[in-house]
Amino acid sequence: MYTFHERIRYTELDENRNLSLVSIINFMQDCCIYEAEDGGVGIDWLKEHTTAWMLISWQVKILRRPVFCEHVKITTWACGFRHFLGQRNFTIENEETGELLIYAYSEWAYVNTETGKPERTIPQKELDVYGIREPLDMTFEKGRIPVPEEMTAKPSITVTELMLDTNHHVNNGQYVAMACSIPPQGTADFTDFRCDVRQQSRLGDIIFPFISEKDGITTVVLNDPEGKPKLVARFS
Repeated sequence: MYTFHERIRYTELDENRNLSLVSIINFMQDCCIYEAEDGGVGIDWLKEHTTAWMLISWQVKILRRPVFCEHVKITTWACGFRHFLGQRNFTIENEETGELLIYAYSEWAYVNTETGKPERTIPQKELDVYGIREPLDMTFEKGRIPVPEEMTAKPSITVTELMLDTNHHVNNGQYVAMACSIPPQGTADFTDFRCDVRQQSRLGDIIFPFISEKDGITTVVLNDPEGKPKLVARFS
């Protein structure tokens, strides 16, 4: 289990002075990266072994969004490993009261960065650093997010250098930011978020967004030029 502490900054807010969904994702992503770095299995270790942990999915439940200047603690732990797959939980709590504000479940694949294919096994050193703890006693959905049959096309997005991370593809937070930019009402009022990452995107790729809004559920799909989903996101 790994924890770091933050005070909510102005640059992390949505229009209501609450922590934005993109900032929530960035907090959780940073937390597991800090754990890897502090354990000696971070960016340099992965580069040496030509491997990376690639996000498969997020499920985020927001009980209350942290507000401007609130002190919070972000915690993560591995809750399962199988072959090349890893599962990880997250919580964000008020640092003073311990109030649970946000909790999440995520799935990751351990991938060879040269071949783009999953590794057969996860190195024992990484398994030792992360350990494994019981998952949150909370319900998360299983399976992929269904893609609605009828969707409305939105203007295309071209991947720029600012969207890339050290793996030279679109960062998870940037993917979420793209999806959050599509709903006309914004995403400040949503309390449940899911996304499936189905393809990586690189510099110069053109992404074609589509949206469906039905029965209080907003689905955003980011497609490649052939119409195959790169990311499927659901807000409710």
